[in-house]
Amino acid sequence: MNESETIEHGRFAELDGRTVFALARLRQAVFVVEQECAYPDLDDRDVDPETVHFWVEEGADGNAAARPEGRAVACLRVLRDGGGWVIGRVCCAKERRGTGLSARLMAAAMAWLGPESDVRLGAQTYAAGFYRRFGFVEDGEEYLEDDIPHVPMRRPGTRSPR
Repeated sequence: MNESETIEHGRFAELDGRTVFALARLRQAVFVVEQECAYPDLDDRDVDPETVHFWVEEGADGNAAARPEGRAVACLRVLRDGGGWVIGRVCCAKERRGTGLSARLMAAAMAWLGPESDVRLGAQTYAAGFYRRFGFVEDGEEYLEDDIPHVPMRRPGTRSPR
């Protein structure tokens, strides 16, 4: 990550239109175009008051109007689900993969959640090792989602979630 990139987070109501557009554009590029999955990526969970979006933006300086060149290069969302949390929509711009950017973003989300939170996710099977680095373990059988093999994973919390 370079000095013009920062990890940001916020609930939908706190995001400006430019940020929402940047996150949607990145997710569309990765999930719909690159992975060839025609599915409704934008769903009601994005706007849920408890959902928190995390992202890294190039050129971020805290002033959306002053950074028209800014673009999201990695993002994920954290959803409240029952008694715990679910991390999903984890993606990184193709040209930025392998730089550690996704790991820094994931670490920020896990720090926000804290060790006490029970966290689940559906990992694309090839990426399960990435999530193991954050304490996740397989928690069920492999399944297909949009014709892509996934495995359910869980990082048990040390006490009840916040």
